[in-house]
Amino acid sequence: MKHHATIYNLLESVQYGFFYMVFAFLAGTGLDFLFPVFSNTIQTSVLVWEVTGQCMALIILTYFIRELIQSIPFLFPVPHGSGFKPYVSAEFEGEMMMGFVFLGVQLNLIHKIDLLAQKLYNWFFNEERVLQEKKKLKKKK
Repeated sequence: MKHHATIYNLLESVQYGFFYMVFAFLAGTGLDFLFPVFSNTIQTSVLVWEVTGQCMALIILTYFIRELIQSIPFLFPVPHGSGFKPYVSAEFEGEMMMGFVFLGVQLNLIHKIDLLAQKLYNWFFNEERVLQEKKKLKKKK
């Protein structure tokens, strides 16, 4: 009956993954609209507060989304003796799915974090941060 347990594990992963995806998409999109739109001209102190505030709001949303999703019962009937134990899969917790979706819909936050990283790099090292150094080829004379 191990194959029954595997099927139910997959069904549980799909069910809770779907719910986390939908709720994280809606909550993340709404949160992105609540915070100010990204601007290159923002002061660093304001940028730090906006990034910190939006990240803290994401933590709070994650907690409440998890509580809500985990209150939803497993939707498929499980036969006795199948070996399946509900509510123990990694997808039941939802961190991975919510993380991917939150990153995908929080475009303002991503741009703000990137700008903050650039400003901090410039402040620490007094130079502009580049992802890949360009190598200049010298021409032989």
